[in-house]
Amino acid sequence: MELSGMERYRSLTLAAPTAIPAPRRLVTREPRPLGSGWLAPILLLAAAPLAAQRPFSATYDPSRHVTLKGPVTRIDWVNPRAFVFLNVTDAGAVANWAVEIGNPLDLEGDGWKRTSLRIGDVVTVDGILAFGQEKQVLATSVVVARTGKKVFAPAAKPHASAARQPAPRWPDGRVRLGPAPGKKGYWGAASVTALAENQSPAIAMNRDGLLANLTDAARVAPFQPWARALYEYRQRRLLQDDPAARCLPTGGPRLFHTPPGFQFVEQRELGRILVLAGGGDRNWRVISTDGRPQGQPDEVVRSYYGNSVGHWESDTLVVDSIGFNERFWFTSGGLPHTEALHLVERFSRPDLNTLKYEVTVDDPRAYTRPWTGGWTVQWVPDEEIQEYFCEENAESTFLR
Repeated sequence: MELSGMERYRSLTLAAPTAIPAPRRLVTREPRPLGSGWLAPILLLAAAPLAAQRPFSATYDPSRHVTLKGPVTRIDWVNPRAFVFLNVTDAGAVANWAVEIGNPLDLEGDGWKRTSLRIGDVVTVDGILAFGQEKQVLATSVVVARTGKKVFAPAAKPHASAARQPAPRWPDGRVRLGPAPGKKGYWGAASVTALAENQSPAIAMNRDGLLANLTDAARVAPFQPWARALYEYRQRRLLQDDPAARCLPTGGPRLFHTPPGFQFVEQRELGRILVLAGGGDRNWRVISTDGRPQGQPDEVVRSYYGNSVGHWESDTLVVDSIGFNERFWFTSGGLPHTEALHLVERFSRPDLNTLKYEVTVDDPRAYTRPWTGGWTVQWVPDEEIQEYFCEENAESTFLR
C-alpha cells in the first residue's frame, strides 16, 4: 500500500523500529532521561542549532512528543518542507513554534493547499519534538479549533497498482530507460533508501540510513577498520555531518535513491545518456555510450559523479565509473569512500514500471573486498518531476 501526504512524509522519521510512547502534553522543552542505548550520547549535541536541511534522524527525537495550541502566525509552503508557525502561551510567556507539516507536493496530491489553513486560525498540534532547545516540531496531527477537523491528513483514497506493461523500446529493439515517444514520466520511489551489501536478513535501518542497532554496522559492508570507525562515528552523530545537508551533490548510487527521483535522457545521436537529478540542486550526470574506453584513474579529474562509461549487454546498461572526489557521501547512512572508488552499475527495465539497479563497489582503501548491493525503482507515469532546490529551505526560514 502506497503512503500519501503527511503519512508518507512522517515515515522518513519514524521508520526506525523504535517504540514510540503515546503523545504527552509538554509545557517546557526539558529533555526527559533516555534509557541505555547507543543514541544517548547524541544529547550532547543538543546545543547545536538545527540546520534546515539536516537529516530527519538528526532533527527530531521520536522519544519526545508534545501537544501545542495557539494561533497561526505564518505559513511557509515551500518544497520540500512546509511549515506552519504558531504562538504558544506557556506560564504567561508567548513563544513562536515552527511546525513541520510535510512536503507541499505530497500535501497537494492529497487535496490540501496553503489556504487550507488561515493566519489567525487556532490549531492544536500533536507532534515530535526536535532535539535540543529549538522550538520545532514534526506534526503528526493538526486540528483547527473553528471546525474541529484535521488538516494536512492523508487522503482517504486507495492507491491502485499500475498494470504490468512491457518496457518501451527504440525502433531497433533496445529498451528505453525513459518514457515512450509522446509520453512523459520519471523514476520515483526506490525500494531502499541506503546502500548495503546484499544479504539476508535485511539490516534494520530508518529512511535516513540510520541503523536501528549499531552492532549491525559490520554487516553493512566489508569495512577496513578506519572506514568502519568513521561510519559508526557518522551514525552516532545521527548523520548530521551529511554533505547533502549543505546542498552538495549526491553522487554515486545515492542519486538513484534520493527523492524526488530522477530521469534518463538518452541522446543516442551524441553517444551519451544524461541522468537528471530531481533532488539536491537538480544536477546531472553524464554517461558516455560512444564506445570510448575508460580513462586512467590518475588522469581523470575528480568530481562528484565521476567519469562514467557505459555499454549495453542485451537489455542491461552496464556503467563503469571512476574519478570520484571525497566531498560527498555516496549513499545515505554515511558509508565512507576514497578517491580509489570504482563503481560498476547495472541498469535493467524488466517492465514499464520497474527499474532494477545493481552496483558493485570496489574501493580497496575503504573496504577489504568488492561488494554488491541493489534495489528497484518505481516509474511515475504521465508526470514531470516537480521543481525542487535544496536552498529553498535555507536557515533564514527560521528567523522569527
